[in-house]
Formats: sequence, structure tokens, C-alpha cells
Amino acid sequence: MSHNNQSRRQFLRAASGLAAAAAGQGIHRFSAPLAMSLAGMATLASQSSSAATVTGPYRALVCLFMAGGNDSHNWVVPMDAIGYGQYAAVRRELAWPLANLQQITSTTQEAGRVFGMPAELQPLRQWYEAGRAAIVANVGPLKRPITKAEFLAGTDVPSKLFSHNDQQSTWQSLSPEGARSGWGGRMGDILMSANQQPMFTAVSAAGNAVFLSGSTVTQYQVGANGPVKARALGNSWVHGSSTAGNVLRNTLAANGDTALQSEYTRVMQRSIAADAMLQTALASGNVPAIPSSQVSPGNTATLDNDSLAKQLRMVTQMIAAGQTLGMRRQVFMVSIGGFDTHANQMRDQPVLMARVAQSVNYFLSSLNTMGMLNNVTLFTASDFGRTLTTNGDGSDHGWGSHHFIAGGGVRGATIHGRFPTTALGTSEEVGSGRLLPGISVAELAGNLGGWMGLSRAEQEMVLPDLAAFGARLPPMMWA
Repeated sequence: MSHNNQSRRQFLRAASGLAAAAAGQGIHRFSAPLAMSLAGMATLASQSSSAATVTGPYRALVCLFMAGGNDSHNWVVPMDAIGYGQYAAVRRELAWPLANLQQITSTTQEAGRVFGMPAELQPLRQWYEAGRAAIVANVGPLKRPITKAEFLAGTDVPSKLFSHNDQQSTWQSLSPEGARSGWGGRMGDILMSANQQPMFTAVSAAGNAVFLSGSTVTQYQVGANGPVKARALGNSWVHGSSTAGNVLRNTLAANGDTALQSEYTRVMQRSIAADAMLQTALASGNVPAIPSSQVSPGNTATLDNDSLAKQLRMVTQMIAAGQTLGMRRQVFMVSIGGFDTHANQMRDQPVLMARVAQSVNYFLSSLNTMGMLNNVTLFTASDFGRTLTTNGDGSDHGWGSHHFIAGGGVRGATIHGRFPTTALGTSEEVGSGRLLPGISVAELAGNLGGWMGLSRAEQEMVLPDLAAFGARLPPMMWA
């Protein structure tokens, strides 16, 4: 170990002691968070991560998070006479007219069952029918497989169900709000050693997200136009001063007089160097532009101004740049909001569907043009599903929900898992029209981790809940 690294580790270990002292002595409330942050740095420095043996071509995983809780009961709809009758009876004014549904292939379901998707999802349906997208039915957080009776008795029920913040965190990390790492970041901890530039292993185009936080990997944030920079470094005027920006740049060029200053400066210098490297790599890529087509009939918005489409274009650019940067494995996150449809659901949901379907279509088409479609898998996630029942103008917080996977080696034109009966009073409906999940988030994540190259043992390191499900769900999604 070099003298510099040894000194740095000594500083970080000392920071851990500072945190303990702050907690024990009641140090001023602003001091404790700083100390705890330093303690986190110390923990990070002392941890070592397993390194997967990465073989084969480049692969990337993209999480598309639909914030608010997507009502997926209207994304995949039973069309057979019995199934549609049950659906229409429980959904009432939230039910799509049968004439607005387009039938999809669903050979893995029970005989006689037929399913469809609304016309607004036609761009996504085309990828499904072409065998490049699939549906994973009734997914949600579970600690272990449980029955309806166990749920009603409160046995091993996941914590804080139906809460936005907690369930967003649980989908991304397997723990409620306050989790320090997500399963995307934990995958990155294992996979980052395969990359020539590990700092670009976990990349968010959607701001800070626990999904991409790890013990060793640090999520790298990008905006629609590239790296998110410190504003003062790119601005000649800072708080009315024409010299502050240059002072900051000169300060960051020095090593610092204290251990804290040195560490802060080192991190900032690394960030500035990474930004410059990435900007050069991004400029070398050739990514199709977002078309200016109308997002949905009667709506003046165009796709090239859509925030989700812009995020996905940046991910596409990062994937292209990754080939220059020597990347082998990457995990990305994009997001779109507006899915908390307690009211005006039938007004707002078609636009949201069209935005997602057209943005994903642009993303997959761009990857196909670049020859990278087989190297990337996109999957959807959301806080939770929603109630089968209507509240009169929308739906309320639920549990299990249906999700899409697309690209990569996906075994498409398939509904993976058992599609539940869309009715009340079944063994899957646990009250208020909420569905008991048939597939856990951990099992879905384990399948995705397997495609990224993680062994079963490594999957269980990333997903502690996975061991409770045994081998009941073998890798299911890959052709």
C-alpha cells in the first residue's frame, strides 16, 4: 500500500471514530451528519467487493421506473369472454372498451385465456409480438412465498406496504425508505472490476436513486445533455462575483492543507477528469435523434421534448460511449412520474402509456440501428400496482403489478408467471382489490442478475431475500 493510500485510509478510519464521538457526546446537530457521512466513507474504504468473472460481450441493464404506482391492470387486459367480463365488472369506469384492445400472443397461459394491450401501447406491442419484449405477471415485494391467509394473519408480510417512499425504496433495494444501497448498485459492486472505467458502472439519468447505490460503486449522474457539472466551474460569474469561479478552480488544483480538504479535492478532481473523458467519448458516438412525432392524439407534446425519451437517448449515448471507454457491464436508471392516478385516470393514463411506449420504441430502435439490441435489457418498475377496484375516478395503492422486459436475450411474445384472475374474492386478492404477488422483486432481479453474468451465489449476495424462494423460479426470461 502506498503512503498516500495508507494516510487516506487512516483519515477515513478516524472519521469513523468522529461519528461515534458525535453520537455519544451530543455534538451540535450539524456536526453529526458530517461525521456520519465520513463514517460511511470509512466503511466504504474498508469493504472489499467480490468480482464476477465476466465473459462474453458487453451487457447493460436499464431500469425504467414509473413513479407513483402504475395501474398495470389496464396495460395487460384479459380479452376472453370470461376474463374480460370479470375485468369489466371489477374495474367499472376504469375498464378499457374491448374495441380499444389489441390482442397479443400468450401461449404460456391457461387454455382459453386471451390477452390484449391498449392501442396507446402499440409501439411496445410491436416489440412484444416480434419476440423482443415480454411481460412478467404479478410482481411485487415479498420476504418469502406467502398465502392469503398468512397475509391476513400478518405473517412475514413486507414492511410498510402501500407507502410511496417505502415501496419505491423496497423495489429498488429490498428495504423500506432509509436503505443505503440498491440491488443495481450491489450488482455494480461485483461487476465493476470488468470495466476499464469503473466510475461509469452505475449511471443515473434520473437524479440520485438508491437503486444504483452500492458499497463500492458510486452512481454517476448525467443530465439530458451529458455529465452534471458543478455550476461554478462552468460559469464565469458566481453569486455576482467574476473571480469566484477561477478561485474555486485554482483551489481544486491544489492538494489541500488538511485530510478533509485533500479528500474533497481528490473527489472533485476525479469528477472533473471523468467529465472531460466522458464528453470526449460521447462526442465519438453516433446515436439516432429522437423523432419529433406527436406523443398522442389530441396532445401537442412531441417525443423530442419528452423527458423520458431524452433520458433514454442519454443512456443510448452512454452505451455507445462505453464501447470507447472499455466498459463490459453497466447498470442504468431512468424515470417518469405521474402514475399516482387516484383521480382522472382515464384522462391521464393514455398519455402516460403513449409516452412510455414511444420512448421505449425509440430506445430499442436506436439500439437495433447501432447493432446493440442484444446487449441491453430494459425492465420496468414502479412503487406498487394499484387496486382492481375503482374509487370513482381512479384507483388506489395496491401491491402486485405486471411489468415489461425488452431487448437482450429476452424470450419475448410471452407472459412469464401466472396471470392472476382479475376479480375480487380469489386466493390472490387480499382485500380492497390488491393482488398478492406471484413473483417477488428478488426473483425478477435475480433473473436480471443472471443475464448480467452473476452466479446464483452472487445473486444471493446482491439479493438477501432470494434464498427464501429456493429454486421455484428458474431463469425464465431468456431465449
